[in-house]
Amino acid sequence: MIYRTLGSTRERVSAIGLGGWHLGLKTVDEQLAIRIVRAAIDGGINFLDNSWDYNEGESEKRMGKALRDGYRERAFVMTKIDGRSKKEAAKQFDESLKRLDVDYIDLVQHHEIIRFDDPHRVFHAEGANAALLEARDAGKLRYIGFTGHKDPRIHLYML
Repeated sequence: MIYRTLGSTRERVSAIGLGGWHLGLKTVDEQLAIRIVRAAIDGGINFLDNSWDYNEGESEKRMGKALRDGYRERAFVMTKIDGRSKKEAAKQFDESLKRLDVDYIDLVQHHEIIRFDDPHRVFHAEGANAALLEARDAGKLRYIGFTGHKDPRIHLYML
């Protein structure tokens, strides 16, 4: 497996990650989802991607079950939140932590930064990032990032 350093974190993550969206589909039973995650980790994939809103939380729940029995220690767990307010982001983060059944999440990303007002909403004093900073200070989160799917000028504004 090829590993790369994730940004400036010094974390070594697999160049190929396992996305979590499909794990919660109704056409994928729970045992198959668990086997998929564990087979990926056994094969050297350590970067696991998910999101608070994938399949109404079922994707995170199934990934959490797969991370039991020592698999958590071998994984870099990333999920995403959609909330833009501190209150909503804290709620979503706590739900993800519970669903994933972990003590901490390696990386949480502000999902779909696609509007020019998103950076302001995220970084406002009562914005979503305030909740993630509190989670990081409490040892429940290691790194914070964002995803964007539209205009790179918005990404620059976010940075």
